Amino acid sequence: MVFERILEGKDHLWAVRDMSKPKNELALLFDSWNDFGYLMDFFMDNLEDLKSYFHIERISDAIDDTMDDAEQLERLILNIPYTENLDELFKPLGQTDMTIRELTREKARNWDRMGHASWLRVYAIRLEKNVFVITGGAIKLTRTMQERPHTQEQLDRLNACRQFLVDNGVFDSDSFISLTEEDEL
Repeated sequence: MVFERILEGKDHLWAVRDMSKPKNELALLFDSWNDFGYLMDFFMDNLEDLKSYFHIERISDAIDDTMDDAEQLERLILNIPYTENLDELFKPLGQTDMTIRELTREKARNWDRMGHASWLRVYAIRLEKNVFVITGGAIKLTRTMQERPHTQEQLDRLNACRQFLVDNGVFDSDSFISLTEEDEL
């Protein structure tokens, strides 16, 4: 597994990078959330969830909401002063993650979105206070991640990244930096 620093000179925000893809997971995520064709296909395939969980009937409304929300979420993650307070944005994924002290699975979304709740999710492993590794994200239109294949895939990726870090002796940002430096040799 390869990791890429998101902000040059900062060690608090990283993303998983599949070297067969042109960008890291965070960049790919925002690219897809700003791609009209991708969003059209996604909402066409998931129209029943959109209607039943969010009571939105028009795909064009869902696309507009997604693009607006993605812009706000990207700003919250990447722009100062927000990016220096990521602990306020990322929250534990579930009950079990609230009791774990190391390498918790977390999610970020635009918690203060106007209108309906945000369906955009960015998933990450929290290494320590304000230090995160982004594993991916999804448009989540159902109550649980297990209800749909695209969100289950993100849960699997989150768990696989956490296990990789555990298996490689990572328990905080120093041990993570040591791991990433080994990869560069």
